[in-house]
Amino acid sequence: MPTTRGKERSRPIVEIVEEVRRLVGQGIREVTLLGQIVNMYGRRIPARAGQSAFVQLLEQLEELPGLERIRFTSPHPRGMKPDLVSCYGRLRKLCEHLHLPLQSGSDRILKQMGRGYTADQYLRVVEQVRKVCPGIGLTTDVIVGYPGETEADFGATRKLMEEVDFDNGFIFRYSPREGTRALREKEEEVPEKVKEERNQELLWLLTRRAKEKAKQRIGSLAEILVEGPSKTKEKRLTGRTRQNRPVVFEGSDRHWGQLLTVRITESTGFTDYADPAILD
Repeated sequence: MPTTRGKERSRPIVEIVEEVRRLVGQGIREVTLLGQIVNMYGRRIPARAGQSAFVQLLEQLEELPGLERIRFTSPHPRGMKPDLVSCYGRLRKLCEHLHLPLQSGSDRILKQMGRGYTADQYLRVVEQVRKVCPGIGLTTDVIVGYPGETEADFGATRKLMEEVDFDNGFIFRYSPREGTRALREKEEEVPEKVKEERNQELLWLLTRRAKEKAKQRIGSLAEILVEGPSKTKEKRLTGRTRQNRPVVFEGSDRHWGQLLTVRITESTGFTDYADPAILD
């Protein structure tokens, strides 16, 4: 968070574009824009035609020859303004994936965290993004056991997660950090056993829905960018879909760095497996 990592700083758009241009010249085909609250980038850079600095950056990267995919992480829900949301419907290179941290579905806990939005406002952002990009892959971050979190607060988080129906997520158990609001509020600590139970409950929810959705992908075609050898089997390769889902398949060194279309044959829910007959 900004209070523990110093003041926000933004590099000039032209500098970032030139760096990406050099990377593309070295054979890179996909880039990920990283930043602390990345969609708040360039708040001191003037808007142009109603478009924020971050959208201006995305549009300039869209025009770079040789670049095939653009991603960014992690945004803040408050920064998902209409000009950025619309990018998912009009920029071909912007991947259909959004990692949008939720942290909690309880308005009371969100306020204590200083998140600056309500559960309903978060849902509206999700609805807007899905309207312009129905096939988007949505992932998130959630914290369980935040100081003072009651069963009702946790129930609100679970309910919202069920409503959004995320494709994946990272569930964290709260742990104290110096300089954070949670330490200053001095709310009652949630027992570790309760944190673990809540953590496991949300993980179970994500896993169950992932397996249900995976059944619908069997037999479908997917475009992947091949990243290299699989972490578990050296004779297999792994790539990622535009929705950021890992896909494992049998291939060779010549496929590294290529965009390929493969047919999904099976899935664990979070990882898909593809037919070795690659459709070049």
